[in-house]
Amino acid sequence: MENKLYDPFFSEKLIREFSIENKNVCVAVSGGLDSMVLLNLLLHISNITLSVAHCNFSLRDKESNEDENFVRNFCMKKNISYHIKRFNTFDFSKKKKLSIQMSARKLRYDWFEELLEKNSYEYIALGHHLNDSIETFFINMMRGTGIKGLLGIPRKNKKFIRPLSGFTKKEILHYAKIKNIKWRLDSSNQEDKYLRNKIRLITSTFSNSFYKGIKKSMEYLYKENFFIEIEVEKVHKEITVEKKSNPFLWKIECKKIKKLQPLSFYLFKLFFPYGFYNIENLKDLIHAQSGKQLISKKYRIIKNRNYWILIENNFFEKKNKVYIIQDIKFEKIDHLPIDIQFIINPKKENTRNMSFIDFDKIRFPLQLRTWKKGDFFFPLNMKGKKKLSKYYKEKKFSILEKKQIWLLINGNGNIIFVIGNRLDDRFKITKKTKKILGIKI
Repeated sequence: MENKLYDPFFSEKLIREFSIENKNVCVAVSGGLDSMVLLNLLLHISNITLSVAHCNFSLRDKESNEDENFVRNFCMKKNISYHIKRFNTFDFSKKKKLSIQMSARKLRYDWFEELLEKNSYEYIALGHHLNDSIETFFINMMRGTGIKGLLGIPRKNKKFIRPLSGFTKKEILHYAKIKNIKWRLDSSNQEDKYLRNKIRLITSTFSNSFYKGIKKSMEYLYKENFFIEIEVEKVHKEITVEKKSNPFLWKIECKKIKKLQPLSFYLFKLFFPYGFYNIENLKDLIHAQSGKQLISKKYRIIKNRNYWILIENNFFEKKNKVYIIQDIKFEKIDHLPIDIQFIINPKKENTRNMSFIDFDKIRFPLQLRTWKKGDFFFPLNMKGKKKLSKYYKEKKFSILEKKQIWLLINGNGNIIFVIGNRLDDRFKITKKTKKILGIKI
C-alpha cells in the first residue's frame, strides 16, 4: 500500500509547511489512533520541543480515566512534559445549554488557548485527518452552507496545526500497525446517535478513489473561496465609512449596500460572521427608518439616517462607566476613555482648540461619563437651563451618538462641559475669574 507517511522526507515537509523548526509544540493527545500516530511522528523530529495536552471529559467513566492513565504513562516513559485537565462536561452542558459535543469542543479549545498563553507554545498540533474534513464537508452541506463550509477543517488556523489533514484514516491505521504504535479505542466513536458518527460509519466503507475525488474537489473549492474572499474584502472597504476596534464600531454607507450585486450573497458574506443570518431582515433594514435595529447574539446593527452602525451588544455597558478625576496635577490622565488635557492658566501659544472655564468654580472629584435620563445644563451664552435630551434632539444625535459624547461633571453633580459641543454657562470665564482652566481634547 502506498503511504506518504513512509516518505523519508515527511518530517522535513512538516517542518517546511508549518514552520515548526526550533519551536515549542504542544500535541493534543486523546490516546486514540490519530493523536498517537501524530505524537509518534513528531517525536522523530529532533529540533522541536514537544509537550502533550490531554483532556478527560469524564464522559465514559472508567474508560476516560484509563485513557488519561495511558497518555500519562506514555509521556513519562518517553520523558515528555504533559498537561492533563479533567472536565465535568455534563454539568457544563446543562449550565450553558449546549450539546455534549459542543460543550466538549468549547472546553477543549478554551483550555488550549490558556496553554498557548501560559506556556508560550508556538503551536497546538491536532490529529484531524482527511476523513474528519470530509465528515465536516457533508455535515455542513446537509445543514446548508456556502463554499467556506465545504472546505473541511483547515490545515492551519492561527496557532492550531493539523499535520495529518492530508491523510486518510486507512493510511494512518496502516502506518500505526506497521510501526507497532499502541492506542486506545474510544467506544463512543462506534455509536450512531451523533450525526458525525453516522457519516463516519458510512464513508468508512468507501474506496480510495472516493477520498481522492472529494479531496480534489475541496482543493478546488479552497482556491475559488480564496478569490471570493479577496472580492468580499474589496467590497468591505468600499462600503466602510469608519471601523475601529476599541470599542468595536463599524459604520457602513447604506447607498453603497443597495448597489451590491448579487445583494443576498454580499449581505451573507459580510454580516454572517457577526451572527446575522436572516438576509430578508437585512434587506428590510436598508429601507428602514432611522433608529431601527437588528440584534444578534453578540452584535447589533442600528440604522442611523443613511448609515448602518454595527456595534457589540455590550457597547452601551462600556459607555455607561463613570471615570473619576481626583485632581489635575498631571496634564494628561491615562485611565480616561478619551485623550483629554487639563492646563491651569495656559500660555497663549498653547490655546488652539482649547476650551476655558473658571478654575475656582470646580469641585473635586470630577467625573467623566455619558448622558443619562434627567441630565440638564445651562448652554453657554443662553438664558435658562435645557434638558440634555432636548439638546441632543435639536442636534439630531442618534442613540449611538449620544453614547459617544462624554460629559465633564463637577463634584456637586453639575455638568461643566458637553465635551466637543458646548460649555455650561455657569463655569464660563468672567471679569472676576482669577484662575483659568484650559481643557484640550
